[in-house]
Amino acid sequence: MDENVVISRARKLLKDAGINSTPVDVEALALHLGFKVSRVELEEGEAGNTFERRGQKHICVNQKDSPVRQRFTILHEIAHHVLELPSKHGEKVPGDELERFTGRHPEEVSCDLFASECLVPWAMIKPFTEERDFSLESLADLADYFQASRSCIASKFAQASEGHLAFVVAEDGVVKYSIGSKALRDARVWITKGIPLPQNSAAAKAHKAGISGLHEADIEGTDWSTSDDARRFACYEQATYHAPTRQTQSILNFEELDPRPVSNSYRARNDDDDLLEELDGRPGWSKYR
Repeated sequence: MDENVVISRARKLLKDAGINSTPVDVEALALHLGFKVSRVELEEGEAGNTFERRGQKHICVNQKDSPVRQRFTILHEIAHHVLELPSKHGEKVPGDELERFTGRHPEEVSCDLFASECLVPWAMIKPFTEERDFSLESLADLADYFQASRSCIASKFAQASEGHLAFVVAEDGVVKYSIGSKALRDARVWITKGIPLPQNSAAAKAHKAGISGLHEADIEGTDWSTSDDARRFACYEQATYHAPTRQTQSILNFEELDPRPVSNSYRARNDDDDLLEELDGRPGWSKYR
């Protein structure tokens, strides 16, 4: 399903349900659609499930999961209903599936994108990008404010920011997902999915260490991007590693060293070209740390 359609439907649901404040009331969204939400003790590794009984639609989430994970699970299940996408994981939602890219079905990724847009609406995070740094400390504060995962916040922050920023996720040392700000794309700098982690990157060092933790690096823009224009940038990177999923997340701040005007007629060739303005975000995933 087209990503613009997914995001548009998420925004329409928020509008129809009268949700315009944070943290987003996910149970109000469920009730608006006729779902009853219950928190119960489920099997280890099961985030939730959806079923219908005697005409009543139910969403059950694992009460042992964090509140952030529960909120994401509810919205992921709502997404299947709103987008009319069949579940590829059956009635039960595996907990580890919500935080991985490898092997995911496109339908499940679309539901994650829907959940992310509901949790962190573009219009609500935009003001914060004008007054906050793109740093792990700032993202942690916003995660508390929105009651959403750090990765979800980072993705939406990069999407809405006017700075030269990017958020990158890799699994097993290979880039699976990247979102750059509009300013970075306009500067003709992009990060390609499917490439190995750059040797000098903080993420590569974190992955090599193999233990959960924080790593930092001051590197060249060309370490992350093969674009010729990346040579005009330096890059400061903060990266975290989560050992159980072998996943790294990189917060990238690019500093332009040799500014020059960008032609309005030029469009960067990158993964986000086919998306509408303000609708080019990617999903964040439920908090697992």
